[in-house]
Amino acid sequence: MNLIGQEFQPIAAIATTPTATKLLQPICQTMGATLWIPESCQHTTNSATNVEFYTDSLKNHLANIWQNYSAIVFCLASGAVVRLISPLLKDKYHDPAVVVVDEAGKFVISLCSGHQGGADQLANVLARLLNATPVITGASHNLGLPGIDILGKPFGWQRGEGDWNRVSGIVARGETVQVIQEVGSTLWQEHLPQNHPFYFGFPELGDRSSPTPKARIWISFTQRQFAPDSDLPKVQWHPRVLWIGVGCERGTSKKLIATAIQQVFQANHLAEGAIAGIATIDIKADEIGLVEFCQEQNLPLRTFPAELLSCVEVPTPSNIVAQEVGTPSVAEAAAILGAREVKSKKEEVRSKKEEGRRKKGEGRSKKEEGRSKKWMRNQTPTNYKHPVDDGILNPKEKDNLNSELKENTDNLSSNFQGINEGNLLVRKQIFRLEGEPGAATIAVAVAQKEYTGRTGKL
Repeated sequence: MNLIGQEFQPIAAIATTPTATKLLQPICQTMGATLWIPESCQHTTNSATNVEFYTDSLKNHLANIWQNYSAIVFCLASGAVVRLISPLLKDKYHDPAVVVVDEAGKFVISLCSGHQGGADQLANVLARLLNATPVITGASHNLGLPGIDILGKPFGWQRGEGDWNRVSGIVARGETVQVIQEVGSTLWQEHLPQNHPFYFGFPELGDRSSPTPKARIWISFTQRQFAPDSDLPKVQWHPRVLWIGVGCERGTSKKLIATAIQQVFQANHLAEGAIAGIATIDIKADEIGLVEFCQEQNLPLRTFPAELLSCVEVPTPSNIVAQEVGTPSVAEAAAILGAREVKSKKEEVRSKKEEGRRKKGEGRSKKEEGRSKKWMRNQTPTNYKHPVDDGILNPKEKDNLNSELKENTDNLSSNFQGINEGNLLVRKQIFRLEGEPGAATIAVAVAQKEYTGRTGKL
């Protein structure tokens, strides 16, 4: 698939005249889009690739394909498009992106789902391909501000609860909005215009010069409950920074694992949208209940050998567990390693294979390294790592991330030695569920860098 159209797929393009067909067909071939045309325009196509014909009225045809595409591009009068799509519109969170191109190829209009659906971005892409002028009418776009309801999408953040429409309106009016970002990349802050309306963090005690916010944006792994009658509208984004360590008996059901995780998150006011993935010991890589849970929730499952897990300092080691599987901790140690991005054996092998490919690009390596270092400097400081006492989050505890690492032992890499519990958020808790087989042990650790769920390409 062509990378130009990858993030908008699947895309449909609709042309009703020979001129429109000739304009859109090369664009469809470039972006991997399906071009729908009436049979009367069949003679105008120079290739059958990505071309489909409709025989019914365009109104009926559009109703049939509306739910099948993430984006629809029309080469048609904008007024006609408005009348065609109006009966099909639901809301900006479900409707496809709708973009209109004039037959002369001079203008590309973002008509519907500009932020959530990506029509604004698609219009810009099409405008570059056509050498046309993008027409984007969103208030935040014209102010050079990010759309609050899509702010975290490039980083893989999950959108939480809140009054999104009110907060978006306040941003568009340029009124002061307080941003409290506890985790996640802060790169977005570097591209704000000079007179942006955002106020970051809390004012110092006694400081009366700080502006009074009209709205608040939380960016954290905490699940906050907002009062519905509050005069201060709020929204929350959840960067995926929480790694769940799971230890379980053989045959533990998916339902028990899911229930255990849900109870831990509710008890500690953690957002399930902030889950990055599941980590466990390698002998559980084929545990049916665990694998099914990860598949259902679309979460990565990372596994580590007992030798590596045993190197991790944990608050509640178990001699019984050590006798059974060769490490005094599974849940806590796996959560910590998952959050620290320590690589499993399979990932180490993959990294070695990729190292050869990277060497071919040494001419660009220095530039890429500079970008990477700049990115890392922009990360939020790790002041959110707090230990948990008896399953209750204690935010007043000091960060012990910089605890002294122990000396290297055995033949394992020094990178794996002395990894401590500094990023452990919730200590292990054991769960059983009446009527369900097995038992599960759950622990949670927080990573400095969010999990995006995708791999990047340059």
